Amino acid sequence: MTFGFRWYEPATWAPSIRHAQPDDFWVWALILLAIGLACFYGIFYFIRRARIIEDTPTSRIRSASQGYVELSGRTRYLVGQPVQAPLTKRECAWYRFTIERQQTTTSSGSGSSWRTLEKKISERPFECVDDTGRCIIDPRGAEIYTTHKDVWYGNTKWPTYGPEHKRGWFSSGDYRYTELRLHDNDSLYAIGDFRTIDPGKVHNNMSDEVSAVLRVWKQDQTTLLERFDANGDGQIDLREWDQAREVAEKEVVEQRLERAPRPAVNLMTKTGDFRRPYILSTDPQTRLSGKLRLKAIACTVGFILCGPLSVWMIYIRLGS
Repeated sequence: MTFGFRWYEPATWAPSIRHAQPDDFWVWALILLAIGLACFYGIFYFIRRARIIEDTPTSRIRSASQGYVELSGRTRYLVGQPVQAPLTKRECAWYRFTIERQQTTTSSGSGSSWRTLEKKISERPFECVDDTGRCIIDPRGAEIYTTHKDVWYGNTKWPTYGPEHKRGWFSSGDYRYTELRLHDNDSLYAIGDFRTIDPGKVHNNMSDEVSAVLRVWKQDQTTLLERFDANGDGQIDLREWDQAREVAEKEVVEQRLERAPRPAVNLMTKTGDFRRPYILSTDPQTRLSGKLRLKAIACTVGFILCGPLSVWMIYIRLGS
């Protein structure tokens, strides 16, 4: 928008706003208003997350209670199997990438924006490990903050070279590549829904397993009669059926005894409650909360600048 005023001469602002082209004026006024409202929301969003991080005590994996828990440890590949980041081809525990292309937004070609072509987030679980135990981390739905971030540019949709081969300090191109990763053995701060799953308690109860065995036997009536038709009348009466149930119970007990005991599994997932965010970060607790508070301060500045300015512009325009 060209109001024709100089920013260092406030006395010229009001006349320029009154006589600006309507399309230009309302586009920029609404953009400033939207930025102000977004910043107002961001103030409370980031402050609340910082408070949650600061007020939640850190637990050890072995002694963590069930529910909303904060952990501090290091990342580990699950069962020693890393994933490969699609753009840099680096092994990692988790990745998120975006491929964008620059396109013009005005007929004169003076304006441009980035349009997303491809994006993907890894959903494969990995582990958080401390000196007391292990916890499987399900990254789906998590807010992930990582120090491993690469941004570079190129002239093809998929990059032909990585961020370490940037062509000059001010590298450019029609395509922009962004990739974030969590690496093996990274410091990991995690806060989310923690629960312990005991495989020994997951199976059906005794009566359900016995009923399942009997249903299988019923499908082979010939064998069932050979085993339990004691009087040879070609039918299984109540007494014979009770005997069959006793045999089925013995088989179920034997199968349970043969099952190798498996250790309990710790799992952290999204809470499902917007008041309790699911956060993963390579920054420790104090640094992460500090960064969130800085973002809240930035949002405060943005709200103070954009909010009143947009309202004042609309007031001047309509007041004329």
